[in-house]
Amino acid sequence: MRNPGDRRQRRRETQLASRRRYPRLFLDVDWFVEADGCSTLGRGLEISPRGALLPLTCKGELSGDVVLYVSLPERPRMFKAVGRAAPRAERGWVIAFHETSEEDLALLAESLIKEYGLAALPQLERRYSRYLELEPRYLREIR
Repeated sequence: MRNPGDRRQRRRETQLASRRRYPRLFLDVDWFVEADGCSTLGRGLEISPRGALLPLTCKGELSGDVVLYVSLPERPRMFKAVGRAAPRAERGWVIAFHETSEEDLALLAESLIKEYGLAALPQLERRYSRYLELEPRYLREIR
């Protein structure tokens, strides 16, 4: 006889990605990662204000804090975030950000809104009211 708790646990695990507050969206940009003296770079990643998914297939380990640099489109400076990296079964490495500057978050938010519209940052008015100082062309879709 099966334990009913197992079925519920499996269901929770499959719904975890759909419950993500800020969806990771694909950007076709160049990125660069540094970790403990080693580094790697690539093109294209999935990113949100809280983390990124890098399409790396290496078997090694990125231990400790890693620094991610992203060359956002039409921006004079690079986005920089410090976070923890963890492997994600066959899809790459996930970096959960724990240190980003306000300017970098504003750059990222502006790029995501330009690429995907306001759906890129749910609850923009309430959660990220500091980003409402963006140019009016980005905020035309509100309400």
